Amino acid sequence: MNEQQLKQFLYIAKFQNISKAAKKLFMSQQTLSQSLQNFEKELGVTLFIRNKNGVVLTEVGRKILPQSELLLNHIEEYFNFVKDQIRTNNARTTISVEEECLLTSIPSDLMLYASNSNIDFHVVNSLGLCLNALADKSVNIAYCYRPSELYGFCYIPVVKEVPIVMLSEHHPLAAKGSLTIADIKHEGLLIPKFNYSSFTNSLVKAYAKESAYPVYAFESPDIASLIQMVRSNVGIKISPTYALEHFSLDGIVIRPLVTEEFLIEVGFLVNSYHDLNANELHFINLMLAHYNSELSIIAQDDIS
Repeated sequence: MNEQQLKQFLYIAKFQNISKAAKKLFMSQQTLSQSLQNFEKELGVTLFIRNKNGVVLTEVGRKILPQSELLLNHIEEYFNFVKDQIRTNNARTTISVEEECLLTSIPSDLMLYASNSNIDFHVVNSLGLCLNALADKSVNIAYCYRPSELYGFCYIPVVKEVPIVMLSEHHPLAAKGSLTIADIKHEGLLIPKFNYSSFTNSLVKAYAKESAYPVYAFESPDIASLIQMVRSNVGIKISPTYALEHFSLDGIVIRPLVTEEFLIEVGFLVNSYHDLNANELHFINLMLAHYNSELSIIAQDDIS
């Protein structure tokens, strides 16, 4: 359970309509419905009964509504307290981010939190620029795909997952339950941009194991256009799962890419834990909490 799920539950309860709640939350109805299903599954209860006019709370839903409101208020009070402390400290943070597509892995509520908390994101198109920014101390934090070598920096993992392949529902490979590099090595890839990132380098190495090289069908900084091209069966797209919630998947099937050589690993690189200020530390903790990291969340005592 997280703040975003609580907020979504309260909005649906308020409007008694998933479509209206989705508009107020600036998200698609499909994404909100899926998020609600996940929340209900996590709690082990049904919170709403669907009818032709919208939804109504179940008996359990009515009982937990007041406590949900109270808990969300406490969370918001906590965030406001932290923001006040950060403003008092008057610290401004710049986080160097590798690739625009990595911004989709930062939840919308944390993007809003960052904008209100003196945090700027500086998007660069290569891992090398992230490393340079850390080396010259122009930033304390880089958010990037895990490099093959850490170069003396400290790495804080946030996401580690098997990539997925997005295909048109009409693509011949859509009939398979999972895919390997051997299955897709002759397929045209749709990619955000070609910039020799560590993501791209890892993919190339996985292809090399099959004595192949990725075939690029099209490249564009507009990910929404790439998704539409997948839907139109122009090519396939290799993607992390965190990107899925931002787009409609109508006409698209998702298959796991089974490979030992290619995992998507995203996290923070820092010069030193001791260099992190309260602002930076808190944002890292929020990201770790969002992704339910099994690793220990860094405590203030660890950097004092």
